[in-house]
Amino acid sequence: MKKVITGLATHQTTIHADVFHGGLGDRFLGGLVDFPGRTTRCLLVLSGSAVRLTPDSEETIVGPAINWGPKDLDTRIKAKAGSNGVIMTLGDTTLSDAIGHKPEVAALRLMSGREFTLNLREKPDIVQTLSTCFAAIFKELDAAQTGMETVIEAQIRIMLVSLWRAGVNEMIEDQSYKTANLTLERFRHLVEAHLRDRWPVKRFAAELGVSPDRLHDICTRTLGKPPQRLIRDRLTFEAQALLQRSHQTLDQIADHLGFSSTSQFSAFFSTELGMPPGAFRKANAEHAGSLQKMPVASYADWP
Repeated sequence: MKKVITGLATHQTTIHADVFHGGLGDRFLGGLVDFPGRTTRCLLVLSGSAVRLTPDSEETIVGPAINWGPKDLDTRIKAKAGSNGVIMTLGDTTLSDAIGHKPEVAALRLMSGREFTLNLREKPDIVQTLSTCFAAIFKELDAAQTGMETVIEAQIRIMLVSLWRAGVNEMIEDQSYKTANLTLERFRHLVEAHLRDRWPVKRFAAELGVSPDRLHDICTRTLGKPPQRLIRDRLTFEAQALLQRSHQTLDQIADHLGFSSTSQFSAFFSTELGMPPGAFRKANAEHAGSLQKMPVASYADWP
């Protein structure tokens, strides 16, 4: 049983889900699935076992258990004979939209960017929640009705909250992430919450309780980009998404993103992408029916 959604032509939503069960032999899973930018893979083993194979190691995941983390092209997943479960691959934008942009979801973002395996043998309620969420996702993919993406994103959010409550938070805390990484997480979520308010870097630094120089140092040392560049990249990403996904006019998009005028928005967009927003929207529409898509920036540089 397999259900796939690669998104509307003007939408960057990407999710692939595949149920595996029974079988007399071993089976490799999800090897041909890949999306542009950062990609996340979720493997839920309900019974039996699966093996996560990397060039240097081999991890056996005995069900019921879940493995979550960034997808690595050098890593292969093999379901052992008689095993049952679900494997899901998420594109960067789908995961981001599922988590949302409220400041209090910082914990979910921190968790979703990490690799972890959680044993669910003593957590039947979590297994039931995850199974119900996957069933709802497959139902939406079958129906393909208006609002499908919203419902699917809601199910992914429920899954993440359930995993967080199930003990992943303690696993992450045990890894003792550096203060700098936590500051970057908080900075990211302040940017998400106040992107349209057009805060200057010093305002973000003040909210974080660090100096602008300290924030600049953390961003450049960890990500290779100063905070202002990260803010502009995120704003550019949002502008692209609105031009592709919405029917708003340029005036409405400029106002939505906090620009004082459409001309200011056009100047910003042209500086970042080398073409005005109207031309970008037109070019994207012309490519909508073909296999070639207009390149869309990702903000996967965040931790």
